[in-house]
Amino acid sequence: MRRDTRPSFALRPLTRDDVARVAAIEAESFATPWSEAAFASELDIPFSRAVVAHPIEDRANVVGYAVWWRVSDEVHLLDVAVAASWRRLGVGELLVRRVLDDARECAARMTTLEVAEDNRAGRALYERLGFSTVLTRKDYYGPGRSALVLERAIP
Repeated sequence: MRRDTRPSFALRPLTRDDVARVAAIEAESFATPWSEAAFASELDIPFSRAVVAHPIEDRANVVGYAVWWRVSDEVHLLDVAVAASWRRLGVGELLVRRVLDDARECAARMTTLEVAEDNRAGRALYERLGFSTVLTRKDYYGPGRSALVLERAIP
């Protein structure tokens, strides 16, 4: 992909037809990825929300996704990733902003998430969007891989 022109992206709901592609992005992004079955099961949970990102001109080309839950008066971001060849183009921010918009729409008081302590890019994005670290979970992602629990109040 050429980097001299920045593409525009749109979001749409995750469908069963997207599950294999989303699982492939997940597998290239995380050491312990969710399975296709895990993503498919999210489609059947009433309080689960999931969207995919795609270039505006190509709805079928899934380049990223986000999955979150609406639970009581909170939104919990469970999973977000962008395909390696599409990173640093604003897709991750677009996805996380959609989660925050949903939190406002459902009158949540806060949004929470876990991020690997060594995930500098993810942490920078979340901090830029107003998240703060409230807790560290040692070995959350396996021995020696801690998670930071982040929160963001919803105005």
